[in-house]
Amino acid sequence: MNKIFYRYIARNFWGPFGFGLAVFCLLLLFGSLFDKLNFFMKGGSDGWLLARYMFYQAPYFAVKMAPLATLLAALSALGGMMARGEWKAGLAGGWKPFDMIKPLLVCAALVGAGQFLLQETAAPGMYMRAENLFEERVRGRDDWQRLVRRDAVFSAGPETFVSAVLFDGRTGEMQGVVAGFYRGGRLWREVNASSAAWNSGAGRWDLYGGTLLEYGPGGEPAFARFKTLRSELAVPPGNIVLGKLVPDGISIFDLSRRLRLLEAAGSPSAEERTLFWAKLAAPLANPAMALIGAAMVLLSGKSSRYMNFGLSVGLGFFFWAVIIMAQEAGNSELLPPLAAGFAPALFFAAASLWGLRRSRSI
Repeated sequence: MNKIFYRYIARNFWGPFGFGLAVFCLLLLFGSLFDKLNFFMKGGSDGWLLARYMFYQAPYFAVKMAPLATLLAALSALGGMMARGEWKAGLAGGWKPFDMIKPLLVCAALVGAGQFLLQETAAPGMYMRAENLFEERVRGRDDWQRLVRRDAVFSAGPETFVSAVLFDGRTGEMQGVVAGFYRGGRLWREVNASSAAWNSGAGRWDLYGGTLLEYGPGGEPAFARFKTLRSELAVPPGNIVLGKLVPDGISIFDLSRRLRLLEAAGSPSAEERTLFWAKLAAPLANPAMALIGAAMVLLSGKSSRYMNFGLSVGLGFFFWAVIIMAQEAGNSELLPPLAAGFAPALFFAAASLWGLRRSRSI
């Protein structure tokens, strides 16, 4: 009997959730379309390019709108039960209020798991493809990720230092390369090359058109020219120059790698650390929204489709605003990164539990 009742409540969740997710994604899609349409028109882009741009953004829309759809589903499910008298019937049958909310929380947790999976798999890569289309094909900004550096200097090992007149992290190429190799603090090899290219298969940099100078034990130099040289430099381009951080275009795995590189270089990483915790906390927004929806229905004692939709949009975007403000506080180090990431979901969950207590549901 318990399973049948729980399944019935859960079925009332998934219909409104699917409807809400589709509608909210369309709203976000049209908002993005109107925001970028002027650029597409000025750039002379065709409809196929615009369609690809929107398609690539679809997983990102789903990730962002899932909590709003969860809120709408919780409002609709409980509101429908109250309107049909099923809530009172459940209470009369000996069910506790929170027992009838639990199936909605399970559904919200499943949504959170799906959101997290999408957030860490398809969404980042497809979002970056959309951004590349817009920035490079529409706006003509080839280096919008800031991967090209002039007069770049970096360490390629404990005693290996490289300088380049021009470093292009997009193509994995360098111009005007000078590499110095040291042993015990003493220079023993110096390589000058007109250009270099990253060989992903070999995991090495290939140097072209240069000279090789080696110093023997007694300091005597040995000079040689080369057209092509497979060097000992094994640092990938992505470890040398980090591109612009695109929060919605990076997974937790790639973000962890970026953090390690920043920490090794002694560079500031408050924004990355805040984003790391925010991404981990993102799935918690769904159970928090389900609890908020339950508290609002039980406190008000009534519900309607139009009211549910309006509350979902208003409260959902307010929740989104709180997340943005918390992340900005973390980026500026006004809040610890952990607190900045988890505070919004925990705050809304605490507010909903207070509301449920006021309604005597817990």
